[in-house]
Amino acid sequence: MKPFLGSFVLPAFLLASTALSANAQKEETSCRACQRLPKCLEDSSVNYEELWKCMTNANLGDPPDNVNSIADLEDWCCEKCLDLGDLPYCQEGKPTGSPSKSPAPSQSPSPTFDCAGECCDCIHTCTIQPDPHYTVWDNTYYDFQGGCDQYAIKNDIIEVQIATRPRSTYSTITQVTVLMKNTSESFKIAAGGAPPTANTIVTGATYSNTGNVHTIDFSGVPSFIKITEWGSNLSLQVVGHGTIFSNSEGMCGSWDLGGVRKSDGTVYSTAGGWAATALTSFPLANSWKIPPPPANQLLIPALDIGGNPICDASKICGPGSAFPCNAVRKLQADKKCKKRCNTIDDEAFADACRLDIKNTGSKSWACQPSYLEPVLEKASPCDFNKPDDEKCKPKKDRKEGYLCHRLGGTCETECKDKAPPGYTCLKKLCNDEKKPNEPGPEDPFFPEARKKKKCECMVPLPCNKK
Repeated sequence: MKPFLGSFVLPAFLLASTALSANAQKEETSCRACQRLPKCLEDSSVNYEELWKCMTNANLGDPPDNVNSIADLEDWCCEKCLDLGDLPYCQEGKPTGSPSKSPAPSQSPSPTFDCAGECCDCIHTCTIQPDPHYTVWDNTYYDFQGGCDQYAIKNDIIEVQIATRPRSTYSTITQVTVLMKNTSESFKIAAGGAPPTANTIVTGATYSNTGNVHTIDFSGVPSFIKITEWGSNLSLQVVGHGTIFSNSEGMCGSWDLGGVRKSDGTVYSTAGGWAATALTSFPLANSWKIPPPPANQLLIPALDIGGNPICDASKICGPGSAFPCNAVRKLQADKKCKKRCNTIDDEAFADACRLDIKNTGSKSWACQPSYLEPVLEKASPCDFNKPDDEKCKPKKDRKEGYLCHRLGGTCETECKDKAPPGYTCLKKLCNDEKKPNEPGPEDPFFPEARKKKKCECMVPLPCNKK
């Protein structure tokens, strides 16, 4: 046999494999450099180019093309190095769909987040009033008529804990605790005045009391918490500002993402209005159940004989039920209430009033203070960051940041199929997320790659966010 004297050509699939292997090796080297980023940042005077040299021992040339600052370099590392474990400067080891808001000291006397996202100056409202009706940050609403000690609002700065108790035809808030976590200062109240109201909040906020209204005003920001006593009930009204309430979750909903989620992040559907959600909301409340003391800071926690929290779906109280019928609401005499539900300005609150009357037979609900003096800021869908499709990531502009998120949108594959009424799909604002060694659409051995699903920004219309 004659020896082969011609040139040897690798098959196309082996060339592709070799190229992918080289790319994967380069990626791994870059990610090892990213793990050295915190150490290199100890020199506070370093710029991003010097930081890159320190990270790579000057062995990988210039910084990546899309990196023009230390923040860009951190973003680049978080996006590229998802498989090497949690990097200390990435939330949960990967980039998130919402802006980073980590607690930090503020020049304001109020404890605030060092907030760099598009909703730091947002004002949203949450109202929880007897029955109880929950109107959350994005103005969606639902009912929970059982008894449970719950987190209404929870982040690294503030907790608002509430107790709901059944009254047989409805339920109501009977206790509220506001806890400032940085200082351990608190305000605590129970309906009926026993035990007495207690307040130690003096740092970054001012407590005041006028008659049956208790107010906590936060210093330096247009934000307050208002608690009103009415009969043997409490209503909670919160005007929240992003510098304090960013990242909060709980029965008041998700500040960053909108809507309502269980404590494990599962979305709870508020479809169906007040009456329908009363039948489905117990798993939500149970997920936000407050553990026993010291976590539970209410004046009278609901605990069983073994010291475990009690959370029950029923609005029935009394013998054989989870809760006794203590302090049954003293309904205002009908003849003293000259108002009707149709005089309430907000239609959702008017519907809640009608449901109250249907449940109890008393027309006095039309005079409830939180209906007559509502705290309600209309929220824009552009203020909330919905999670992106895990294979579809937003493009980042050097000056404007994540444009899709700034428009109130999310990056989605098959956007046109997923978009609900009132939404549209915008091109060129998102990037497909490819895994290492994943064949590209140009690979002739993978024809399905040529049918790659488009990655587009699903955005609500109209959207006034600029």
